[in-house]
Amino acid sequence: MARIFLVLALIVTMAACSSSPTPPPSVATPSAAPPAFSTVIVTAVGSVPRGGSSGTTLVLSFGEAGPAAFGRGPGSFEVTISDHAGSGATVTFTGSPSTAKSPGSLGATATIAANVLTIHILDSDTVNIEPIIVTGIGIAASPSAAVGSIGAVMGSFSGSLAGGATNDVLAAPGVIAGP
Repeated sequence: MARIFLVLALIVTMAACSSSPTPPPSVATPSAAPPAFSTVIVTAVGSVPRGGSSGTTLVLSFGEAGPAAFGRGPGSFEVTISDHAGSGATVTFTGSPSTAKSPGSLGATATIAANVLTIHILDSDTVNIEPIIVTGIGIAASPSAAVGSIGAVMGSFSGSLAGGATNDVLAAPGVIAGP
């Protein structure tokens, strides 16, 4: 009787080992966050002389892609400028950035450090589409800046603005003129 039991146990064990392995549980692939920004309107400074600066007429308006595209809580992003040859060392933002035309629900602020403009928000209204509008800034060019259109790109999206933009390359915020 013991032999029959042992043979049966061996058959059951072999049958279990020969069956197909259990597939691993499926894991959902994380999807990229939808873009936070859909449109960016650049009101350019016009001509910037080499070794000089523009007035503080640059206006950047960043349009929210849709209600709740800006998540709740703090977030930030940067705008970086460069001369026509791609050098960021020859151009700088000037002036005092203002976000006074942005909705108060955002708590938006902006700071400049050389050729980088950093915009922060504290929160958002997830029912309405909100623009972030920055005014009060201009652009200066060193005497060695490459003549031609100034480049501008958005980047370093974080927090509630991590979705970024549908297009990170902005229209030229000005043109460096000179011999």
